[in-house]
Amino acid sequence: MSDSRDKRKGGIQEQVILPWPVAIRITLRGLKIRLGRSLITMSGVVLGIAFLMSVLTGEELRRGLAVERRTKTEVTRLLKLVEDEIGVFANRKLVLLVTGPITDDHQRRLLERMAASADQGSLRVLHCQPDSFTTIDPTPLPGMTGPAYSYPATPAEAFADAHLAIYLQADLPEIPEPALKALLDSMSQPVLLDYQYGRYTQDGLRTLNPKTLYSSLSYQKTEEEIEKEAKRALQARARQIWITVVSMLVTVIGIANAMLMSVTERFREIGTMKCLGALSGFVVKLFLIESFIIGVLGAMLGTLIGFVVPFIAYLLSSGIALLFASTPFLSLLVSGMESVFAGTVLSIVAAIYPARVAAKMVPADALRTNV
Repeated sequence: MSDSRDKRKGGIQEQVILPWPVAIRITLRGLKIRLGRSLITMSGVVLGIAFLMSVLTGEELRRGLAVERRTKTEVTRLLKLVEDEIGVFANRKLVLLVTGPITDDHQRRLLERMAASADQGSLRVLHCQPDSFTTIDPTPLPGMTGPAYSYPATPAEAFADAHLAIYLQADLPEIPEPALKALLDSMSQPVLLDYQYGRYTQDGLRTLNPKTLYSSLSYQKTEEEIEKEAKRALQARARQIWITVVSMLVTVIGIANAMLMSVTERFREIGTMKCLGALSGFVVKLFLIESFIIGVLGAMLGTLIGFVVPFIAYLLSSGIALLFASTPFLSLLVSGMESVFAGTVLSIVAAIYPARVAAKMVPADALRTNV
């Protein structure tokens, strides 16, 4: 503890200036003494942040489930397209043309389901460079390992007696027509499925091999479907903004009300401290420390509640497997950190004004206040 002396008109007035560690100890002791009221104040922060986090969590879970359902539907569609061309995967040889690791989630899941039903070594991976079809890298790629996969050294070896060739990536090099004709002639079923729409034409390929079948794995949306999706995306964006704004307003009001009550009900305590020589800055410091502690603890608890409640609700309605497969945990972690930060900052900001007003009160007026 240190003293600051201000000499005015021949008199000496002593006012107390406490270092931060002492101020923190005093604040913690005060919170312990007023534990009941402190918990009530903290409940305002908890409820406000819980509401905000529940809204953010619900939106993230809803979006994740929608993406997961669309992915499963798309993978099922792709698998059916492949099965329509070759039937069952048993006793069938497939060529997979790639230029690098598979990063598309739809393709990755399609390969997983194909590998689960295919014979050993029947998924022949042709790994070539984007600028040259003749440059082959037989090294196994991530996500394309297991007994069903094999890595032929040459295109001729890969296409020999194959029943289907799948172009998995858009940057695959162009195959010269003579080489493509030789590869199609060596296949048991000259069927090509392509993720890049319009790489070939059916008529163009049939001039090389009359039995060739060519189809695109990419679903081509109509202009009406594109317009509807854009309209739905705009509506979803507007809804999310509105929900976020409303939740933030509710959070701000709840926290501000709790902190205002916490400060205004202690005017007499403030008057007593000032009568004992406490500086106005010291009074504000005490309340800011208290609001920080209440804000951090309340925001953390509110964030936890705001995550657990909607997560359990979605868990009961969607099932464990689907929910855990679709939940964007990283995004939820970021939302949780933002909620804790928002709760802490709002608690401090909500306490600044009433604390400054109380600190500037004349001690006699503060002592006469009844709240």
